[in-house]
Amino acid sequence: MKKKWKLALVLSICLSMLAVSGCGGGSNSGNASGGGTSGGNASTDSGVNYEPYGKYDETVEFTIGRHTNHVNNLPEGDTIENNLATRYVESRVNVRAKVAWETDDMKQKLSLSMTTSDLPDVMLVDRELFNQLVDNDLIADMTEVYEKTASSGVKEFYSSYGDLLLDQVTVDGKIMGLPMTNIGNQHQLLWVRKDWVDKVGAELPKTLDDVWNLARTFIEKDVSGTGETGGFVMDQNAMNFSPVFAVYNAFPTQWITNAEGKVVYGSVQPEMKEALQDLSDRYKEGLIDKQFVIRSNEEKEALVIDGKVGMLFNPWWIGYTNYKDSIKQTPEAEWVAVSAPVDDNGKFKTIRQDPVGGGIVVVKKSYPHPEAIMKSINLTTDFLYSLTDDAVNYKKEHPDELLTDNSRWNNDPTQIPMQVDYNDVLKRYYEDIIKADEAGDESIIQADRIVSLRAYQEFKEKGNDVDVNTYGEYISRIEGQREANNPNLEVILGGFYGTTETMKLKWANLEKMEEETILKIIMGEAPISEFDKFVETWHRTGGDEILAEING
Repeated sequence: MKKKWKLALVLSICLSMLAVSGCGGGSNSGNASGGGTSGGNASTDSGVNYEPYGKYDETVEFTIGRHTNHVNNLPEGDTIENNLATRYVESRVNVRAKVAWETDDMKQKLSLSMTTSDLPDVMLVDRELFNQLVDNDLIADMTEVYEKTASSGVKEFYSSYGDLLLDQVTVDGKIMGLPMTNIGNQHQLLWVRKDWVDKVGAELPKTLDDVWNLARTFIEKDVSGTGETGGFVMDQNAMNFSPVFAVYNAFPTQWITNAEGKVVYGSVQPEMKEALQDLSDRYKEGLIDKQFVIRSNEEKEALVIDGKVGMLFNPWWIGYTNYKDSIKQTPEAEWVAVSAPVDDNGKFKTIRQDPVGGGIVVVKKSYPHPEAIMKSINLTTDFLYSLTDDAVNYKKEHPDELLTDNSRWNNDPTQIPMQVDYNDVLKRYYEDIIKADEAGDESIIQADRIVSLRAYQEFKEKGNDVDVNTYGEYISRIEGQREANNPNLEVILGGFYGTTETMKLKWANLEKMEEETILKIIMGEAPISEFDKFVETWHRTGGDEILAEING
């Protein structure tokens, strides 16, 4: 990423910030003590203490801009600024967070704050705002802070992504933000009614021909017994069928790297044509729901829940959707996840999605203690994930102060609402459940996984006689997570995850044209030759400019 200095704006903002720098934005610089719990004293001559758990003698405050608070599970008397999670951080390192403001439109609020030099000390921003803040030299270089102050727990999470994650926030060799994470293996899987497979005397599919043949058999034999057995349900976004495209080595909507090392856009590559022709043929045949474009989500779910459809593509977390309700209508329904279709080499291919999750934590450049932000993140992560004995014991010592939902997903009441996890957490989670079940000891796994373990154990005992939520937990955490890590999986890194200047202006139109063209071809409303016209128009109306910006 290259800095694009906007000199006039930078000078104007910097002068404004200098004028108010004495106010400190609600922050207290404090004095660092050497009372940390890890390593030696990493203090500098300026009194900054880089120890991951080093406690300040005086309270260090920071202000944070947050999305409007929707937390409704705090114990009586607690607030977003003062609750068990925030008190844990304060008690250990003497760092306190104060909410500068809350908003439903973070982008608009921060854009306004940038023009008035009224930035909070800490912000959680998207890529576009991150780039603006970097370009205008408004946020702190966090390289030294990360290297010296990040806890072993946070570093372990980040290192599971290799260089992929931190590369997204590294500018000119400097780490300029701390990203939330988007875990791996969230690709589409083929979910199949195994009881239907057994009923028609078939086998679970492997190849693309197997997939289409099984769908054809389900329909021809009216395996649902309703007279209305259908083929695949799908979203209006044809990327629901990404496993089918991948068999043809086509990766629509993804930026990929070609054999020459250049980033190209998957949707305009020649491999797309054969895949689109195949999908169009299957739609015409009736193997894909003919009304998928006009059906609401509720109507699509109803086809599955009412037992009229037995195949669909969905990620591992299908059990957390309404599809789990299918066992209400059909108690004998048996859903399994399959990594199909595979390509000619037996590989089930997918593109790695953007590793940056819900945003990037950045610190205002003028804030005197960026290492305090890292300490807050360290302890918050320990608290949410029960990473240390200290965090576990702290929660045990304050049972009446726990949140109603005290899982790590409920991170809103923390000082910095930041969610991180291992890249391969689905594999770790699944293996932990199996290990604890085999050992007959739930105490050996993280507390947030006990619900899944108990659901697995109850399902083994009762089968579909469990309630739908238990069933949903089972099929997601056992069926889904296991299959998301199928050994035949081949994950291809994306070539680009960001946004260029031209994309800000032209991407919406290019995206609309792409979606319309793909849908028309699949539905037979346009011939396959329409794809060539789309490719030419895409390049001419902005695509080439975007590619030049990415590869420049």
